[in-house]
Amino acid sequence: METSATHLAHETCMLKPMLYIPADRKDLTTLLGGERDLGVCSIAVCLEDAVRAENRDVAAMSLCRILRELEHVPRPVFIRPADAGALDRLLEHLPVDRIAGFILPKATVGSIHDWTERSYGLHTILPILETREILDPMSRRDLALACAAYPSVIPGVRIGANDLFRLLGGLRRPPDRTIYETPVGHVIDGLLETFCAHGIRLCAPVSDRINDLATLLREVEEDIQRGLFGKTSVHPKQVQAIWAAYRPASDEVAEARSILDPNAPAVFGSNGAMLETACHDEWARRILRREELYSLGNNRAKSGAGNAVGM
Repeated sequence: METSATHLAHETCMLKPMLYIPADRKDLTTLLGGERDLGVCSIAVCLEDAVRAENRDVAAMSLCRILRELEHVPRPVFIRPADAGALDRLLEHLPVDRIAGFILPKATVGSIHDWTERSYGLHTILPILETREILDPMSRRDLALACAAYPSVIPGVRIGANDLFRLLGGLRRPPDRTIYETPVGHVIDGLLETFCAHGIRLCAPVSDRINDLATLLREVEEDIQRGLFGKTSVHPKQVQAIWAAYRPASDEVAEARSILDPNAPAVFGSNGAMLETACHDEWARRILRREELYSLGNNRAKSGAGNAVGM
């Protein structure tokens, strides 16, 4: 059974953008310690694809030392080990009270069960969907069921966009196109159907076209229409653009409050649309939750408190 604090932490890690950082960056101490303005985000420290294989052990031990020595870690930090053996070594040396959880790359049904058992069910695990299995509808279902078996540990899953492009014939995201204007968009919609059917939330995929913020914002709008948040980012300017776009519009907030009003009729009109309290109540709750979290995140950022693990 999830506690309210755990549920809040899970909701926030599935909402905020997640900024990926290679574990061998020379300024890692500055980034993790909150000395740079990265915007409202969680941080993923990557010890897998972003670090050369021969450098991973040294980078991992350096990361453990940095986390032990930092006085304050203001943002939720997730660690992405390369494999199960690397996870075991991190569990031996990491100050696990300083991190929010682990990211499971190239998730399979077997690795989902294995990583959960290796971490004794005590740590949040975020699987990444980026293997050939997710191109097959039956395998998608098996992955969703594996994640659904650990609701207190797996709050949702992430979509590995670049690996999906590679799997679909060695493609790369084209310039000026959202991911939904590529073959990967069809795969994401299939994942959304399968995982939502089992109550598993998905996070929006990365855009690696760092300087094209206009296309990024078009893509974020498509993400939101699908209920996908927690978008992966690779640069702080992407974080700031994504977080600003996540704020619900004032008319959405007003409609959400009207829907959840206990005295609201079953069906009523608003802004030229029909609202049904029985059908739109979950949408309304999520809009108000987004508004609450957005305000909380901005207030903490302005006060200099950063983004503690609760937010």
